[in-house]
Amino acid sequence: MPHNPYGPYGAPPALKPGIIPLRPLTMGDMFNGAIASVRANPKATLGLAAIVVTVSQLAAFGIQLATAGSMFDVLNMDEAALADNPEQILGPIATFLGGTILGAIVSVIAMVVLTGMLTSVVGRSVFGESIGIGEAWRQTAGRVLPLLGLGLVQTVMVFGIFLVPLLFVGVLVAPLVDVGVAVLLVFLFLVLGVIAAVFLYTKMALAGAAVVLERIGVAAAIGRSFRLVRGDFWRVFGILLLTSIIVGLVSAAVGAPFQIAGMFTGGDAQSLVEVSDGLYTSMALSTIGAIIGGVIASPFSAAVNALLYADRRMRAEAFDLVLQTEALERQRGGMPTGPQDLWHPSYGSGQRPPGYWPQ
Repeated sequence: MPHNPYGPYGAPPALKPGIIPLRPLTMGDMFNGAIASVRANPKATLGLAAIVVTVSQLAAFGIQLATAGSMFDVLNMDEAALADNPEQILGPIATFLGGTILGAIVSVIAMVVLTGMLTSVVGRSVFGESIGIGEAWRQTAGRVLPLLGLGLVQTVMVFGIFLVPLLFVGVLVAPLVDVGVAVLLVFLFLVLGVIAAVFLYTKMALAGAAVVLERIGVAAAIGRSFRLVRGDFWRVFGILLLTSIIVGLVSAAVGAPFQIAGMFTGGDAQSLVEVSDGLYTSMALSTIGAIIGGVIASPFSAAVNALLYADRRMRAEAFDLVLQTEALERQRGGMPTGPQDLWHPSYGSGQRPPGYWPQ
């Protein structure tokens, strides 16, 4: 029988100075750690979420207000003129759909930025340290522009690979072929676009954490995320999918009262003016519900993403040994390593990361 160096009780438990044990994480570790990070830093997590979510939702609401009038143009169209020239309805509908897509893009970019900003909070929570919103902002202020750039690039890549082929088929190819063939082509490109978009989203999911913790640029962060996800795609995809479902359910539950209230607004309208007032009121109530739901759910999603990044580094680079060494040094009263050094890939490899100064 081989010798067990740990005795009859197995290996000792991993160090856990903060929200997670310093070893490769299970999905339960990530979810519990995400909740613990919000509880340990409520001002920083919920405060940053409130700022970013409110600004993004108000921007999306403004876009919706600016484009909602196109739908009333459709309602005001003369039926006889519309029957003679049905193409005139396409412009207003395209404007409304374009506004909806633009609002969704704003929300996606805001979520990327928020995830990156909250990553610094999670990075400190790993060692049981709490920071306020001011310190969290100081740590990430210099990374806001790269995060905005990352959010824009990710959105263009994901939406582009999804929409461009679909628009090409729908606008250029469909008029030249049979209706059945056109519908089949649109459906085929829709399925392929969804698959490609999900693939890219999963492969780039860890780029925001890399931008903040490793202090690297957009292109380098995307490449870094691709490398970290390599070999563990389906596990990363499953965790992201389950997290999205949980966040979606929480946001829907919180926003449901506002959605229901919006449904009854203008329900007995007798004129177009009353209909428009009811629609704007419904949009405003939905925005309020989205803000409240986003403030509650977004920090959880961002924390899971940051912990998933830490887990991939533990599994791919034995980064748990670096974290354990740092935790023991802090327990002995040693000088803590700065986040810009500790999370850099060269730390612990004998190379000095940029900006490193020996203590």
